[in-house]
Amino acid sequence: MALNWHITLPTPETHPDFPLWQLGYTPQQVYDTFFPENFRFLCNPERPSVCGRFGRPEDRLWRFEFVIREGEDPVHMATKEKCSGIIYPYITHPGRRYGVEHDVRYPVDCIETLRARPFSFSARSCNYWALERVIIVGDAAHVFPPFGGQGITSGFRDAIGLAWRLAHLHRNPDVDYAKLLRGWYLERKQQLEHSLAATIRNGEFVTNAGLVKAFVRDWVMWAMQQVPSWKRQMENGGRGTVRYQHASGLPFLPEYGGGINLPQVYARCLTGPTRNVIFTDDLLFANKTSIVQLLVLVDGTDQLASAVEEAYSAVKLSSGLLRMNEATMLINDLEAAPPDDKPDFDGWAVARIASGDEFASDEMLCRNRPEPRYYNPFRIRDKLRAQARFVLIRHDRFVFAACKNADEFHVALRSLPGCLHVR
Repeated sequence: MALNWHITLPTPETHPDFPLWQLGYTPQQVYDTFFPENFRFLCNPERPSVCGRFGRPEDRLWRFEFVIREGEDPVHMATKEKCSGIIYPYITHPGRRYGVEHDVRYPVDCIETLRARPFSFSARSCNYWALERVIIVGDAAHVFPPFGGQGITSGFRDAIGLAWRLAHLHRNPDVDYAKLLRGWYLERKQQLEHSLAATIRNGEFVTNAGLVKAFVRDWVMWAMQQVPSWKRQMENGGRGTVRYQHASGLPFLPEYGGGINLPQVYARCLTGPTRNVIFTDDLLFANKTSIVQLLVLVDGTDQLASAVEEAYSAVKLSSGLLRMNEATMLINDLEAAPPDDKPDFDGWAVARIASGDEFASDEMLCRNRPEPRYYNPFRIRDKLRAQARFVLIRHDRFVFAACKNADEFHVALRSLPGCLHVR
């Protein structure tokens, strides 16, 4: 059952007998107390539920979902009487929390039900996402249960993976568009399978209705938090790097470490007018137009000149798909300083990796963002192919090839037109 509520604020004038006024609460504080910001799963074995805010903060919209048990009439469960009996206990606090005799409930006349409707979870994916001149993305192409936030996330990933391909088709009308778009949705289906499996596991975990299963789950969760390494792993979340398995028509080179999603770290620019901390995604892709971007990884400033020379020796092999003046150099050294003897960068962005402390102290980048936890500034180097130097990256952040030397870089560039189905 899904309910959408619109909440209004009680005031001392509209509800003079509400007990929290005597404790100095403001109307907004009352709202925040009964309808907290954090989205939460209510793992009640009697009737698992989920609730949280949605929409714009000023609209004060609240979502509540609860399980309809076997044998219950869904239409009857949508009535105000049944919903109230299930939901009102969650907006009723024990009086001892506030030092008063009676339980305190949020004024129900300040709650407007916008929608109350039964629904069923489903997981589906269309066989074809592109046919002739029609393309579908997001919920039109696939449907997720709501236990992992993967529905809208996957829709964004669909669009990001599609956008650079459409740009490629627009610039190169001779491209075999059917093969290019088929490669797009075959890649996306791989990630969908992983996300769907994780979503189903999450759903089973939070909706256990058996008392024994719920008891074991709760105690296991408690025990895991007592072991520092396990607790850190839980807090770190699922930060594994996505890697596609290669199949015919997919645009990356698996033999050169292609198909992996490039991690993002913080970087500090060493050339140009600013020396601010920046996300590597912005460094690589902001205001860049070529279909594939070049990232050159070095361990120190003494390697800059040779890396630039090797890169320029190969640029003609890409059939115009790579623009060297949009290349990026990243130095895997937290102490690297701007080079004294600068090679001819020709518009390259040159930066070094930055620490979590540098990000946290940056007033512009860290504003309204939490300080990083468990941050690894060397994550790009660690996740890519060992000793990778020349990295070709698609605009959806997936690596086409991570090459160790100039020879491999030459091979990758020669392969690029064919992998992108340029006739």
